Amino acid sequence: MHFPFDGDGRSAPLGADGVTARAAHAALLELDALRRETARGQEPAQDLPPSGVPGQTEYWVGKAVRARRRLTDAVEKNLRAVSNVAGRPVTVLGADGCLDERMLAFRARVARGEPVVSVSDSGCLRRWLSTTDGTAASLSIITFVPGRPLHAAVVTAGAALLSDCSGSWRLTLADGWQAMTGEPLVADPDPDHIVLPQALEHLAPGLSRHYAEPIFPRDTSSAIARAVLGGAVPVAVHFTEHVLNSAILPVAVGHGMAVRVDGGRLIEKPWDASRHLYKALTGEIPFGEEHVIARDLWAIKRATRVLARERHLAERTHPLDAPFDMAYEDDLFGFDFDFDAFGDLGDFGDEDI
Repeated sequence: MHFPFDGDGRSAPLGADGVTARAAHAALLELDALRRETARGQEPAQDLPPSGVPGQTEYWVGKAVRARRRLTDAVEKNLRAVSNVAGRPVTVLGADGCLDERMLAFRARVARGEPVVSVSDSGCLRRWLSTTDGTAASLSIITFVPGRPLHAAVVTAGAALLSDCSGSWRLTLADGWQAMTGEPLVADPDPDHIVLPQALEHLAPGLSRHYAEPIFPRDTSSAIARAVLGGAVPVAVHFTEHVLNSAILPVAVGHGMAVRVDGGRLIEKPWDASRHLYKALTGEIPFGEEHVIARDLWAIKRATRVLARERHLAERTHPLDAPFDMAYEDDLFGFDFDFDAFGDLGDFGDEDI
């Protein structure tokens, strides 16, 4: 397979991009192996899973824990065999401890100038193992190598997407590495679709007035990678589970998206996305809880206004509380929405667009 990054880890050391690429490739191979094992079923010599609901539940919980360990070990084994420009072994975090503990460990290694890679699963790995639903889970890979910008990759069941300050790449097992143009794969967006967290599914009746086909996946990172970066969906809302689970933000910017972070600030350049994630990881800034990812600033503004309106209406406990003069036309067609009627939406004003 062609490896479009400097160094090979043997005759020449890998940079941060090469380290991230090898980590993403190892994780993608292991996800594929897990999928094949689930589809193939038990080997004759293996012990049968326990019978009864409690035993079966325990079996699948344990299987998800073992899968997480296997994914981390696969990345660690791959990186152990190669050198990097830091001249020190790469620490791989992902299988031990909770997210907060792993973030503290990540920060400690950054402070000491040691190379480190975080492999973190978002969504529900157990659901993906049980259902093979491609939007049930994904992996966020974040790489720090001293003297280099932060690199990030998102690995789904079908592909890995990588981004840094100089470019973006897509990896599939069938086609290998492909350099991307910094634009979505599908040129023409479909305005009837939006990706939203499942926590907002109660707003679906109102949202469908503006987006005929709202999508509520278990894991927004995998849905964004597939439907927004690799499809025609123009906008998504991402609830941040944890900063270690949010490689999708710099990856999305590297693939041509704009991101509105909490507070209304816009990120449109890959180096700004890398810096923002670095500062959040090291505790310099709060990361925020809600991000809007879209192809353009108009799509961000439209989604922000629609969500604010529907959230406001959902807070009304009695149907007669709803104002009779509330206009429901989509602002895509000229509706002039008044932000002041609904309070502070994060200071998203003209200076942000």
